[in-house]
Amino acid sequence: MNEVERLVAMIETDESNIGVLSCGEAIAAALLFNRLEWLPTAYKHPLDAIDRLGPTWLRMVMAYHRSHS
Repeated sequence: MNEVERLVAMIETDESNIGVLSCGEAIAAALLFNRLEWLPTAYKHPLDAIDRLGPTWLRMVMAYHRSHS
């Protein structure tokens, strides 16, 4: 199980787990679950949050999204 799959499983088990995630993980979860209200408050716009993810996590999030759409 890769990091994104672990993250998805954790949130699917209990959405309140969003509260224990790192900033980057919370951004990834918000994007994967289309729940922009989960974005950390420092990020007022999704594009700012995407920039925070960085290229590695963004690739993993996009790959997971494409394979589960």
